Amino acid sequence: MIRNPLEWVSEALVTVTTIPVLAMMVHVTLDVVLKYTVNTPIQGTLEVTAYYYMVAIVVLPMGFVELTRQSIAVELFYQMMPPRMQVAVVGFVLLLSAIGYGGVAWISWPDAIKAFERKEIVMGAVRVYIWPARFLLPCAMMLAAAVCLMLFARLLFKPRARAELTAVHTADIDHGAD
Repeated sequence: MIRNPLEWVSEALVTVTTIPVLAMMVHVTLDVVLKYTVNTPIQGTLEVTAYYYMVAIVVLPMGFVELTRQSIAVELFYQMMPPRMQVAVVGFVLLLSAIGYGGVAWISWPDAIKAFERKEIVMGAVRVYIWPARFLLPCAMMLAAAVCLMLFARLLFKPRARAELTAVHTADIDHGAD
């Protein structure tokens, strides 16, 4: 089966996100252990955690979150709407999301370029170059915007996808009532 590149990249980034999660766990744990056993913490832990690990963990999966329609949804009146209205609401939300993600990318891209040109650093106990991390936000937001636009196109032109996109977010939760 031929896969859509946006789907492939979104899914790959979720897998890639495990790297900063694991790295942060090891890095912070090692920092604490070294600090309290030999009184030698790892210099720059706070900066690397704040500027690299946390940003990557939050923004890299955004395309996948949109692709799988797992963002937070409040469906107070949605279920009572007729099917055509549900399609309109989902389409509006997808377009609004694409505009929002695209806007964040548009605003943050010049900042990333400026950080690159200045070779931006943060000074703590050690010098940490943070300019590479500045590109994570605009790139991840552009991917999320592109995914929203792809889903909007599917909503318009593929009836089978329309049914999936307008389906209510429900989780099969076993409450132990057997």
